[in-house]
Amino acid sequence: MVRSRVVRAYILGFSVWGAVLILAIKIGAVSDAGFDLIAQVRLPRVILASVVGMGLSVSGAALQALFANPLCEPYTLGISSGSALGAVLGLSFGLEWAIAGLTGTSFLGAIFFAGILLFLSRRPGSTNVTLLLVGVMLGFLGNSLVALWIALADSNGLQGALVWLFGDLSRARLTGSLYVAILVMVLIFFIWIQSRDLDALLMGEEDACALGVDVPRARRRIILLTSLLIGTCVSAAGMVGFVGLVVPHFARKCMGSLHQILLPFCAICGGILLTFSDSIARVIARPYELPVGVVTAFIGAPVFIGIMLKRNQVHDS
Repeated sequence: MVRSRVVRAYILGFSVWGAVLILAIKIGAVSDAGFDLIAQVRLPRVILASVVGMGLSVSGAALQALFANPLCEPYTLGISSGSALGAVLGLSFGLEWAIAGLTGTSFLGAIFFAGILLFLSRRPGSTNVTLLLVGVMLGFLGNSLVALWIALADSNGLQGALVWLFGDLSRARLTGSLYVAILVMVLIFFIWIQSRDLDALLMGEEDACALGVDVPRARRRIILLTSLLIGTCVSAAGMVGFVGLVVPHFARKCMGSLHQILLPFCAICGGILLTFSDSIARVIARPYELPVGVVTAFIGAPVFIGIMLKRNQVHDS
């Protein structure tokens, strides 16, 4: 019975995802787009939206299990703030270079903040609570430095930076999107391999140790993989919020908490949400384009509140 329900959920998820992909390719500022426009503009953007949604959702689910905290998301550990800081510093010093579709300085900023967390995770006595608090403080530090840069920056280049900070898929190119897709898929696969450790960690560090999990080593692996995944997604598409927080809750409600089943379904739902949101961002305010992070917030916040209220009603009954 459970297996048939999982199969039906996956079939429905893939069907909806396919429909959203077709819709995203067909709609845009130009209604009668030719093959060249679709191949050079819309298809790369659809690919990038799908894989970034997948990456943020899977990393959010992994971090919620690692810290046994339902409020964790890809931006909790400050990795995204490091990525944003690297991006604005690169813009300020004229270091706007890209490799495989990634903004180079943005990715380096994410790796630098992740390195701080990994260094602390190797120290004796380091716990999940310690890392979580350090990650939150790194996030505050990075956001403060970005805000300082915005306050002092030249207004001519400020609008583009603000759009990127709220999520920007407009710079997607086919080659870069494919490279990002390959990297995201590889990292998701390696996180999926950690499914048993994530199942144990979801119950807490002590219970995970009792089940034979080497918690410090598992923690370092998961932090490394999720940091690389978050850095890849943010440096390719900017800071897209809510996807990594809302999707794991929705997927867990449909699939339960076994990560071997949960993580692929998170990837499907994340791809659907971000692709659909980007389609709305492109057409709802023609001829202007909204940052995709604004749309995901408008969609994600009511859905998340609804899930929480329904869960509370079930618990009360």
